[in-house]
Amino acid sequence: MIEGIGVDIVSVERIISVYNKHGNRFLQKLFTPGEIEYCKAKKKPAEHLAARFAAKEALAKALTSAKRPGWQQVEILPGIDGPEIKLKGCSLNPDVDIKLSMSHERKWAVAMVLISKGVGKSEAGNR
Repeated sequence: MIEGIGVDIVSVERIISVYNKHGNRFLQKLFTPGEIEYCKAKKKPAEHLAARFAAKEALAKALTSAKRPGWQQVEILPGIDGPEIKLKGCSLNPDVDIKLSMSHERKWAVAMVLISKGVGKSEAGNR
């Protein structure tokens, strides 16, 4: 059963602008050290940072009845089957499955989060 869905779109230029204004303080507030390291290793780090920002916003929108986790409590890194959301210091019901899709290009980054409940992770992967 679908428990929540969220989507967000972010201007890559907005991320660049805020970084130029606030520097590493901006990065350290919104992203985990692992996310920063991953994105900075990419050819176009701003696109990857924007996608993660969009994913964190999409997650917040999908968590309609739960308390929104802080920026540092959400980490988005590559997983076996695509990007994975890891929650640190906050918990959701163990039978909740979070799916994430992200995309980015020169000007825009978008992310969508789907939260489902009652379907085992092994079953969800086979659908």
